[in-house]
Amino acid sequence: MLVPITVNLGFADRKFIETLPSELRVVLEQEGQKCLYDQMRSNVSLLAKQSGNLSPDQLVRLTAYTVGVKKALNAISIFYHCPRFHAMYSPIRMVFDKTGASNSREELVLKQIMFMWIMKWSEREPIWTIKEIHTADHPFIRLYRASSEGKPALDLSKMLRDRLEFRDSKATWQLQIADMLAWIWRSAIEDYQATKGYLPLFRALHVLTVLPNDQPVGLISVAAVSQKVEAPARFDIFRRTIGESGKLLPCGWADP
Repeated sequence: MLVPITVNLGFADRKFIETLPSELRVVLEQEGQKCLYDQMRSNVSLLAKQSGNLSPDQLVRLTAYTVGVKKALNAISIFYHCPRFHAMYSPIRMVFDKTGASNSREELVLKQIMFMWIMKWSEREPIWTIKEIHTADHPFIRLYRASSEGKPALDLSKMLRDRLEFRDSKATWQLQIADMLAWIWRSAIEDYQATKGYLPLFRALHVLTVLPNDQPVGLISVAAVSQKVEAPARFDIFRRTIGESGKLLPCGWADP
């Protein structure tokens, strides 16, 4: 299934975005001071410097990547629960299109900060599971079972540590397909006035996405405080376009 992330900076506070690298550096420096061990403190201090040297656009891109990975983990758990996918649960690999030289600052920051962000976000919204499906003997639970403060949890470190890769799209067919689908998705979104002939393609893609019918675009922005807000009225066209269409699911809900 597809996990589209649509970033709208049109209603974001541009001043906040411009200061995002320096603000993130300050937050990470403060977190580093809380570390008990010298090596960990040194690692977080280095991450703070690297993050502070990224451009605002790079940090927005890393934020979108992280949102996408979090949604992808939810999708793996929920939509790929049936036996024919069990062997694919380990290892989970997240592959990104290279935007520069190998081990660039952006790559190094993503590999560190994505894990930290998803860990923090999962405190508020854990990775999805379904009680009737994800029983104690389900392979996904057996692989990633953990506990947090005496409560059942999933081991995000085992899922994500050393699982992020950057590849050249010229040599990776999966990225080439993703690039084509992203172009079609963007073209359909930008055709919200239905003047270019791309809007009908939105319905065809939507049946393949993990996005619900009431939030079919998966719109995000960047702000100082995380909260849900209404999308601009012009995006209502996408709800009307899909109507009550269902999804093409890889597993049926009756599958074990």
